[in-house]
Amino acid sequence: MGERFLTVYSPEEVIEKIFDLFDIDINVISIPTEHSFGYYIAEDIRSKIDLPPFRKSLVDGYAVKSTDIKGASYENPVFLKNLGEVKIGTKPAVSIKDGSTCYVPTGGVVPDGADAVVMVEDTEIKGDTVFIFKDVQATQNIFEKGAELVKESVVLTKGVRINELNIGLLNFTGVEFVQVISPLKVGLISTGDEVTDEHPLPYGKIFDYNGITLKHLLLKDGFIPSFYGVVKDNAESIKEALKIALKENDFVIMTGGTSKGNFDFTVNTINSLGKPGVIVHGLNASPGKPTIFGIVNRKLVVGLSGNPLASVMIYSIVIRNLISKKLKIIIPEKKIIGKLSNQVSSRKGRTEFVLGRLKIENNENIIEPLLSDSSFTFVLNESHGFIKIPQEKEGLLANESVEFFLW
Repeated sequence: MGERFLTVYSPEEVIEKIFDLFDIDINVISIPTEHSFGYYIAEDIRSKIDLPPFRKSLVDGYAVKSTDIKGASYENPVFLKNLGEVKIGTKPAVSIKDGSTCYVPTGGVVPDGADAVVMVEDTEIKGDTVFIFKDVQATQNIFEKGAELVKESVVLTKGVRINELNIGLLNFTGVEFVQVISPLKVGLISTGDEVTDEHPLPYGKIFDYNGITLKHLLLKDGFIPSFYGVVKDNAESIKEALKIALKENDFVIMTGGTSKGNFDFTVNTINSLGKPGVIVHGLNASPGKPTIFGIVNRKLVVGLSGNPLASVMIYSIVIRNLISKKLKIIIPEKKIIGKLSNQVSSRKGRTEFVLGRLKIENNENIIEPLLSDSSFTFVLNESHGFIKIPQEKEGLLANESVEFFLW
């Protein structure tokens, strides 16, 4: 048997306690860059080219040898032979020799022999002669080959999730295919005799909140959830659903059935399906105290409270961090610093999470705590994020600066 309720651990202690007890098979696949949005990178990605891949002009102007035009001015212009122009996107047909020049557009390739570009407004053309009215230093107005990025430089590091800007960068640096982690499959099971998906809502019943919410939290984080429906509070039904979910997924999340009430089948079910069973039944956090963490034959099973607020919080704070650490991926935390609008009480000795709403007043982030029972789903919808109160603190004062975690 695992450790029971009231033997509680902080969120950080839970992660440390179970981290080495379960496995997740990491499958690496190669996919075209254009289809890689939302995937986590399996290995460092390196540029296939120098960036820029050629010496590029930063201005519309004339490519020159800087020594040819030293001291040029409107009073004492230098004249050079015009060799023509470089078309954008083409290789120059000429090279610059002493006493010559050619026109190069912004972004065009600077011809061999030139070491600077004079802006077109500092020149004048007369026939096949270009008058230069201003001197320039060597390398002026030229973006040298590889100045931004050298071929084989790392452009994205292992564990980063590819976003729309990353895709642009990968394509720009010649990366056609990327090695990514195949998305994890996560089984979701809601339990409870009172939970239904039947319409219209029968008397005494409630619609499922946790299952569909967790499904979309998982999707948002780049995983593939499979929902096994609402399972009634009886041992055989829960056992059968969990057995199937464990077989078909990398790990499983269950909601409901984690308190010490009459319908607490979750612990016994986990213990019956494989060793070592329940490892922790009790989180030193509010909401979320009755959370279960179990291992069945090296697969992780998490039992979340039926309370929606607790379910969302524990996923956000513990499960997300545990899985990202296990996979060595980066799921960015969106957080800001703000000032509390009013005092928040908490009990010293446990981690507490308080919902909040963000306001901007006089260009300052103001965090308004939303105090509610953990089962009030509407307040979740009204919130913009939450405050984490560490267990060593006994409340927070009005006007105190706090970290605010945005959804």
